[in-house]
Amino acid sequence: MSHLLSLGPFRRLLKDYILICESYYDAMMRASPARLEAIDMGRRAIHNHASELLRERLAAKVTLDSDTARRLFTLICVLLMRSASQRTLLR
Repeated sequence: MSHLLSLGPFRRLLKDYILICESYYDAMMRASPARLEAIDMGRRAIHNHASELLRERLAAKVTLDSDTARRLFTLICVLLMRSASQRTLLR
């Protein structure tokens, strides 16, 4: 069984999420705990928003709980981060 899902509505969220994850990893060595916490709060907010959008977009096809939607969004991000050609599309 296959379900097609356009990434168009997610493009901005994916780009923002990837950028904030990169910022977090860059800041881990030199930022204060308060700064890391602020970056992480932003990361979680984007992640929650994107996973909720994913649930809405797939609602007619599958039922996802919040945790599964978050994991699925994480998987999508990882796959995109691994693919240089896909990453270029997000810019």
